[in-house]
Amino acid sequence: MTESDLEPMPEDWTETPKPPRRPRPLRWIIAGVVGLAVVAAGFGIARMAAPPPEDGTEPVDAALQEEQEPPPPPLEYPMPTPAPLGDEAEASEAVVTSVETLIAATNEVLQRGDGGFEGIESVATGFVEGEVQALAIEREHLGYTQTGEATVTSVDVQSIDLAASPPTAVLEVCIDTSDLDVLDANGESVADQLYRPGHPVVHLYGAVYVDGLWRLSTHEIPDGATCG
Repeated sequence: MTESDLEPMPEDWTETPKPPRRPRPLRWIIAGVVGLAVVAAGFGIARMAAPPPEDGTEPVDAALQEEQEPPPPPLEYPMPTPAPLGDEAEASEAVVTSVETLIAATNEVLQRGDGGFEGIESVATGFVEGEVQALAIEREHLGYTQTGEATVTSVDVQSIDLAASPPTAVLEVCIDTSDLDVLDANGESVADQLYRPGHPVVHLYGAVYVDGLWRLSTHEIPDGATCG
């Protein structure tokens, strides 16, 4: 399964509801970040090329002396630690732990709303890692925070291939979002803009075993699938 094989996903708890006022598209945020990085890199090169003062002291950059806001702290939710692949039963147990950890960690990302996602790489890679990172950036930009949390009601390991390189697994995960809400920057609920079906929804995850950890790599919501 690849990202190109995935059908567009309907809104679920990981989708940000539309704000009362249209924000800049996420691509503008990413483009802005890239642009700032290019400018900063160019500034750094120019600074390195500048001649030193006549007294021989190191030139001082006033901009670099300004107090900078520290980055968001790492996620607090405990992540799995690397472990041997083991047999099919052991591998199945480990991949279930990874998907449950992913959902719990994503709850933390959305509850904090500070743009932080450090640590998610222990249970996510590829498309899924990018999905969580984009959510973190977008929620910080909009000033939205989640209250309550999405919960996993069941996990079914549909297939697992330990002989593949790397080993792979496919999981059907039922997630219930009935207990959560999203607040805007003013603390007002935007629940009316959320996709809230009132029952658990099936999510299909693909996972790969890399460097001793099962990491979720693909994610879709199958049409017509129901949780048992």
